[in-house]
Amino acid sequence: MDQLAKINRILVFFLLIVVFLYWGAPFLIPFIFGIFFAFLMVPLCNFLEKIRINRTIATLLSTLVVFIVFGSVLFLFIYQIHLFVSDIPSVEDKVVSFIESTQNKIESITSLTLGDQNEILAERSDQIIEKLEPFVTGFFGNVFGTVFSFLLVLVYVFLLLLYRKKLIDFVMMYIPRGEKDTAEDTLSKISKVAFHYLWGRAQVMILLGIMFFITFILFGLPYALLFTIFGSAITIIPYIGPLLSGLLPILFSFVYFESLEKILFFSTLVIVIQLIESYVLEPLILGKEVQLNPLIVIVAIVLGGIMWGLAGMILFVPIFAMIKIISLNHSGLQPIGFLLGHGEMEESKRQK
Repeated sequence: MDQLAKINRILVFFLLIVVFLYWGAPFLIPFIFGIFFAFLMVPLCNFLEKIRINRTIATLLSTLVVFIVFGSVLFLFIYQIHLFVSDIPSVEDKVVSFIESTQNKIESITSLTLGDQNEILAERSDQIIEKLEPFVTGFFGNVFGTVFSFLLVLVYVFLLLLYRKKLIDFVMMYIPRGEKDTAEDTLSKISKVAFHYLWGRAQVMILLGIMFFITFILFGLPYALLFTIFGSAITIIPYIGPLLSGLLPILFSFVYFESLEKILFFSTLVIVIQLIESYVLEPLILGKEVQLNPLIVIVAIVLGGIMWGLAGMILFVPIFAMIKIISLNHSGLQPIGFLLGHGEMEESKRQK
């Protein structure tokens, strides 16, 4: 009976967390973005304070760096989308020409006439548009929603950096006297590993963007900067992101490139770049220390998408990574850390 009551309490606790995450999304999404950006800026803020710059000024300068870097990326992305939208008529002509060329090839290879193909295309096109339209609308709605939330995120970054010592002291007030040293060490590890994850992810995205941009420019792919920014940014969503980052430029190459050899060479190069990102850059820069169990990554993406949309698909993976870090550094939660991790049995034993 006691065991059943304990299970019920656990289930109620998790249900309350889910309700809180779902209904608290308008507040939590910009706040958690603010936390992650603050983690990235803590080393810079500490450095500025060490060279005798006032904490408020150091915090303001660190927040300004976030504004300049991420604001510039957002501006470039929105500007490139504007150029793409304004150029849609020419894109449409290219797509129509590509479809007609493909239909002629299909007719020469199979017994399907142009009339039969048009009939099949007419039947399927409405279904495709119906499914694609909400996705595109939702995606760009999330992008513009993020832009409007950006100022709020900057406010959170500034305040979190300014009062970071006060927040740590607040947490330490709940720690028993005999465990304060262990708790401080744990908080230090969480901060370092969280920064390592976030900065490592940023480095991977930058290197991937450089490789993409050089490839797109060399092959003369239109909207190279748009595909580079989108392709680099979307890879923050594991598995789904890398697939989309390479799929879109490859699809456009079918429309814009006339030579089949050029299309195949371009597609092969994009796939090779993605393999380098997944199997060389990520393990080398991020390391096993912050990797999650692939099953947990999928669960995080699905849950995040259900509860917070695109922002959830981005945020839930690093949130789970931070939960893993906390669990591995807490004796009572190490089984959870082991479950979330990528086979860190030896690591969890070492940290006991």
